[in-house]
Amino acid sequence: MNSVLKLDDIYTDGMVVPENKIFKISGHAIRDSKVEVRVQDKIFDTKSDSDGKWIIKIDPLRDHLTTEITINNLDESITLKSVRTGKVILLTGQSNIEFKFRDDIEYQKQIENLNLKNVYFYNVPQLEYQDKILTLPKDLKKSSWQVANENNLWEMSDIGFWTIKKLHQIDPDAIIGIIDCYKGGTSISSWVPEEILQSDQELKNQFIKPFEEAITGKRKADFDEEFNEYNAAVKKHNTDLAKFQKENPKVSLSDAKNKVGHTPWPPPMTPTSYLRPNGLFHTMIEQIQNYSFNQLVWYQGENDANNPEIYGKMLRGLILSWRKLFNDQSLPFYVIQLPGYFDEPENSWAVIRQYQLEICQTINNVHLISIADTGEKHNIHPAHKRIAGTRIGEILSNKNYNSTPYIYRHEFQNNKLILFAASANVLVQRGKAEFEILKDGHWSTQEVTIVGKLIIIQNSKEIRKVRYAFENYPKCTLFNEFGAPLAPFEMEIKKNE
Repeated sequence: MNSVLKLDDIYTDGMVVPENKIFKISGHAIRDSKVEVRVQDKIFDTKSDSDGKWIIKIDPLRDHLTTEITINNLDESITLKSVRTGKVILLTGQSNIEFKFRDDIEYQKQIENLNLKNVYFYNVPQLEYQDKILTLPKDLKKSSWQVANENNLWEMSDIGFWTIKKLHQIDPDAIIGIIDCYKGGTSISSWVPEEILQSDQELKNQFIKPFEEAITGKRKADFDEEFNEYNAAVKKHNTDLAKFQKENPKVSLSDAKNKVGHTPWPPPMTPTSYLRPNGLFHTMIEQIQNYSFNQLVWYQGENDANNPEIYGKMLRGLILSWRKLFNDQSLPFYVIQLPGYFDEPENSWAVIRQYQLEICQTINNVHLISIADTGEKHNIHPAHKRIAGTRIGEILSNKNYNSTPYIYRHEFQNNKLILFAASANVLVQRGKAEFEILKDGHWSTQEVTIVGKLIIIQNSKEIRKVRYAFENYPKCTLFNEFGAPLAPFEMEIKKNE
């Protein structure tokens, strides 16, 4: 007789659940039947619904606990072994957080000198189409919780590795569980539910309508032809890039791509493409909807550079809809403010950074982590993530500060404009501190004075806007005492009331 009692895929031996926080276990059983979960000396129960689905909430468990959890349904039983309590962090987004640790330029050195303990991770399967057929990437056929060690760390997010390394340095005894949930080359529109896109006409026009136009009335042969043309373009690009690098071995990959061009993207749209609107919300995020997290890191935006003006709506919708899905309205979000990269429409990444900043200032318990001082001018996938991941770990630890420094208010004093920085006791200059100011309809550059965590702009009469590092590939010159950059921004200036 085949077993009917099943757990959702993320619940495996060796999993990490949040310490001191309610968490859930879910799965499938005989329909309309009683399901019991035993955790230590406590029993929790529920009844499966008419489809056999069930969810049980478990009372918080203390920190540094290792235990078993047993699930019973009629004659069947499943026991999860070596379940630990700790800090559970969900890492999600597109390619720069997906970028594997094995591809980091420091990978071999780090593996040879690895000193990690109490670190575990789970890779959410990258399901591309959910119907009767589920498509997995070639290198990920099955997922389970793993102990992070030299044999499997190549699978982990590069950002994730440097994050846990820093967290481990800060608290060597902490138990850390990383959940990797990402897919490269994706727009934020793939990560939100239908209600977000359908609720706004501008979003419908930008995402739903083009998708429908791209797939309507086409046969398989039409899609095959489009892909043949696309694959030929990719092959030519790769050949040209390899030839250029062979002829110019001293030229960096960043400069080589600037000369030859970048890999053609995106591929043609199909009804089952993972790039389709709402696709990854259903195939990946809903896979883990019943799990519980202590913190969530969102690193995405690169693929929305052609539509930066609507990114704010999308990011707000994503945060609110995910909190609703996870049934955790106070779940801390940490939004990564994009690094530097030149080869996009003018100021498009700057506009996305601005929305990332504004969302963090207007939604409760959403924190900004700027890495605008990192990145390569012509390479969208830098192979060194130490600075970015280390900074994320520092901020997630909440030991010194819980956000990148940012400007939160301004006021005028004696023809001087004073800007006030949060998440800093003092601002440290690395080079000239220059801001752009808008007067009489024209932008000009002006050096500013730093006093502690205050920024002072002289001759401020008639200033309408101020901005700092507001370009695709910015030069960041202001940092807090811990080395975190002042977040690039643009601010409208209003006279004191």
